[in-house]
Amino acid sequence: MNDIEAYREYPYLTHWYNKLWVSEQLKYHCGPAGLAPDVSGWYVVRPIVNLSGMGIGAKKIWIDAGDCKQVPPGYFWCEWFNGRQFSVTYRWEGWSWVPVSCWEGIKSDEDLSKFSKWIKTDHYPHLGIFFHELSDLEMINVEYIEDKPIEVHLRTSSDPDYNELIPVWKGQENIVDKHVVMGYSYISSYDDGEGFLEQPRLGFLVKN
Repeated sequence: MNDIEAYREYPYLTHWYNKLWVSEQLKYHCGPAGLAPDVSGWYVVRPIVNLSGMGIGAKKIWIDAGDCKQVPPGYFWCEWFNGRQFSVTYRWEGWSWVPVSCWEGIKSDEDLSKFSKWIKTDHYPHLGIFFHELSDLEMINVEYIEDKPIEVHLRTSSDPDYNELIPVWKGQENIVDKHVVMGYSYISSYDDGEGFLEQPRLGFLVKN
């Protein structure tokens, strides 16, 4: 199931795809377009809702206090968190969310859509009572910066289950043969974010 399908499947939970709402509930310093930050600093600016995935539209931007012209309509700003990014899948068991798998994503701050690698890890942040509203679901996926949730998906991770995943982006096809010689396998997994991603992902080089 992808996010578009999950949004249709669980209409009573669609507010969880509202990243501004999630950030507000978690007491982050954030606000919608038109409401300027009251502190100058680095912020992440993203669409409030993005069912196409792939980090489309997300950018790290310096915003001066009182400046409301850096964030376009339909987007929001949120304080920038430094640290590692994780994608964790949980299963509801008994009365709590139990972690099933976690990957750390490696990317640069200059391109928030383009990861260079995902590595399986045992970093499992605890999900508090705030997330119990989702207990009707069997599994969910939550993205973090360190232990701070930044995004919630009403589905499991859509990526292949291997210890190491190297996305292959359009224009990087030449890396496939080199990595296959090194013991990786190639899995086709095309995603262009519903046509909004300038450099589509063609697939993954995977290895256990």
